[in-house]
Amino acid sequence: MMRKRLFTSIAAAAFSVMGLPASADVLTPLTCPGVSCAGFTGIISVGETTFINNKVGVITVGTPTAAQADVLFISDTSVSMGSAVTAVRSVFGSVVTSLSGLANVATGAAQYKDRTNSPTDPFDYNLDQAITTNAAATQAAIAAWSASGGGDVAGQTLFALTQAAGNATGWRAGSKKIAVIVGVAPSHSGATAAGGATVGSTAAALVANGVTVESIDVSTNALINLNQTGQFAGALSIYSAGVDGNFLPQPRQFNGIVLSTLLQNAIGHAFTTYSDVSLNLISSSGPCGVALPSDIVGSFDRSVTRTFDFSPVGITGTGAGVCNFTIALEADGAILATEFDSVLVVGDPTLSPIVLPPVLAVSGPAASAVPEPTGLTVLALGIFALGFARRRFAN
Repeated sequence: MMRKRLFTSIAAAAFSVMGLPASADVLTPLTCPGVSCAGFTGIISVGETTFINNKVGVITVGTPTAAQADVLFISDTSVSMGSAVTAVRSVFGSVVTSLSGLANVATGAAQYKDRTNSPTDPFDYNLDQAITTNAAATQAAIAAWSASGGGDVAGQTLFALTQAAGNATGWRAGSKKIAVIVGVAPSHSGATAAGGATVGSTAAALVANGVTVESIDVSTNALINLNQTGQFAGALSIYSAGVDGNFLPQPRQFNGIVLSTLLQNAIGHAFTTYSDVSLNLISSSGPCGVALPSDIVGSFDRSVTRTFDFSPVGITGTGAGVCNFTIALEADGAILATEFDSVLVVGDPTLSPIVLPPVLAVSGPAASAVPEPTGLTVLALGIFALGFARRRFAN
């Protein structure tokens, strides 16, 4: 990958994610400095290539507000949780509400019991709600949890995390993936674990899928707790095996404020440092080929606002029709901002292309946040129709 031009501004001596202001990252053509643009609209002929010059991505100082993150809430719901499950339901439910106002966050819910060692249990792990932007659906799934089942001290925590790491969870492409798991007892491992899950195999699955884990011990028993066998803290833990995240031991207070702060830090931390900034085509339709510039690589952080000046994006018409596509600005594969572009491709290559100027608007964190420039597309079709009619009249 080829290094491109990098400009920096707003020097800062110290950096703390939660101590800096929150602001949105943007992707915009360089022709609109200081203003977000809805994108490029133009007309080309079949076989012709046009260029969107100087695509610029701005990654701002401080905590991102438009970055995409997915959070899966997981709880032990075996009988050993007892009354703790009531507190977990309350705290998780309130945190889902608080996260709905932070960035582009989707949530989900899952629980685990111990069918492998307690045949009367309904499952070892159950995904109650796949990742969704419907906060109410996640809250309803959490509210249905109740403590029951389980026949020994240990649980299926490692197996639950292994399952959560997979695609069935519904992780969105380009999201920072975070699993929040609570329990009161150590996990089964190896022969007594569902699927033979171990610290090593669980960590490998989480790392391979880029899942951060925030593990929380809610035990009130001085002898039995989530990290009793060192699976979540220490030299033999999932974190020592490469998993990102934190372990919150008792007696640290478990409440909505503590957990909300923890998750906001986790989401923010995912974007504080990055090494690969790129443009990615996340959706497209119509008869066009799109050529994206090379990534910009280096060692970057959010201690300053950084402007990344990419090479032109090339659009080639391969047939007559309207091409709509959405380009994302990504840092280490996580979507920060998007821009919608539209090009009309006409069938007569002798017609001169007409390039319309960018339309001023605010770009958003998801493709659906920026409406298609329908009015401009209709105008472009009208221009083409008039040109075609004039040619027929001349003939």
